[in-house]
Amino acid sequence: MSKDLQSGLAFDGQEKARDVIQAVVKAVKDEFPKKYVVIAAYSDYQRMHSISPFEMAPIAAECGADVAMVDTGIKDRQSTFVFMNEVALSSFTDSNEKLGLGTALAGALKFEDIDALKRINPDIIGVRGMVCGGDRNATVQEHLIKTALAMIR
Repeated sequence: MSKDLQSGLAFDGQEKARDVIQAVVKAVKDEFPKKYVVIAAYSDYQRMHSISPFEMAPIAAECGADVAMVDTGIKDRQSTFVFMNEVALSSFTDSNEKLGLGTALAGALKFEDIDALKRINPDIIGVRGMVCGGDRNATVQEHLIKTALAMIR
């Protein structure tokens, strides 16, 4: 899914989310119909006072997005798993499948999260921090990419 669009919803309210998602999907799909649109909500939505991933996903599906994503909104190295446990993330993934959406999970994921991620089985995982040695602003390290791939496979 290279060069596709991800849009995050760092605000609250289903109607506002619907308006933004509809506009994003229309703008992308009208011009680039084969591109994937990924709509993200945040595992730490409560501390951000933003829309829940569980509220966002049905709206994303209704509006024609391709993937619903959970990420962390506040980039303070706290993992998505701090805010949503494996059961919640599995439920999100299962719900997305029923809605016809793919699932992407990200948000300061660590090597120790890989076993849980394999059980959850999302379509996409975000590993930037993991393959940068825990600092999302650092350089990607080849040996960490190889480690992650070996653990995922």
